[in-house]
Amino acid sequence: MKTCLILALDGSPLTSVSGPLEILGLANRQAGAEHRLQLRVVAESAASIEGAGGLTLSSHSQLSEEQRPADLIIIAAIGHPQQRTEPIAAQTLEWLRDQHQQGAEIATICTGAFVLAETGLLNGHRATTHWACDGLFRQRFPDIELHCEEMITESERLLCSGGASAFQDMSLHLVRRYMGEAIARQCARSLLVDLDRHSQLRYQSFVPGRQHNDALVHQLQDWLGANFARECTLPELAKQVHLSERQMIRRFKTATGEAPLAYIQALRIEQAKTMLASTSNRIEQISLDSGYQDVRFFRNLFKRHTGLSPTEFRHKFSMGK
Repeated sequence: MKTCLILALDGSPLTSVSGPLEILGLANRQAGAEHRLQLRVVAESAASIEGAGGLTLSSHSQLSEEQRPADLIIIAAIGHPQQRTEPIAAQTLEWLRDQHQQGAEIATICTGAFVLAETGLLNGHRATTHWACDGLFRQRFPDIELHCEEMITESERLLCSGGASAFQDMSLHLVRRYMGEAIARQCARSLLVDLDRHSQLRYQSFVPGRQHNDALVHQLQDWLGANFARECTLPELAKQVHLSERQMIRRFKTATGEAPLAYIQALRIEQAKTMLASTSNRIEQISLDSGYQDVRFFRNLFKRHTGLSPTEFRHKFSMGK
């Protein structure tokens, strides 16, 4: 029987521990004996894990007791990495490196990708994590090829999943891998979970980056927030803050991480998402109100940003449904 260890750290949201445990356990009950996984929750150095919200979870074992190579290791989420005050223990990172070297597959749930990234194993490989941690991940780990638009990435026996509820997607992906498509579909039906979630784009929200001290860029952001739907040219934007076009573009991107035109586009798409979810306005009107006179162009652009057509997005996220 193959072994699957779920690594839980203090502060882990417990759904990212119990969720995979329950889904893989469900699959075990439906699979033949030759395909079942031996499941154990592993803590770093104590018999229990203090999870998010102060809840505690008993572990089956500790890292020091798990020196034999596992077939699969799942790293639970760790909450928001910026809120963790203690670094990941060196012995934990070394254990993960050793396990991978001995042939283990390693999968991460949401921000568990930050733990795997700390090992260095992901350098030069594809990864994903929660879309809201995109900037932080890129800043900390520039040598990793991050794709936060994807729900699951895989490279060299290293798998990552994005989003807090992505434990479902990753768990079903692993069921499919270890127990087959039929068992994965049975589990998905039992859990009322879709098997077709391949992208985080539909869930992402654009939050303008304002954690900077450039007063002129703040001024321009304020103006764009009120005028994003009107026709904006780069010379006009530069004139708003009395800079040359080149200076404006450089300072804006340095401060916000976005080029001005990409920033405007993101503001417009975010406005369109809000109107699609909260109003019954026609798509043509929403296109105009968002700054796009060509509704066909708007539809194509919207799908590129969200992975859904405007109609599909409304159907999925409408507040009135």
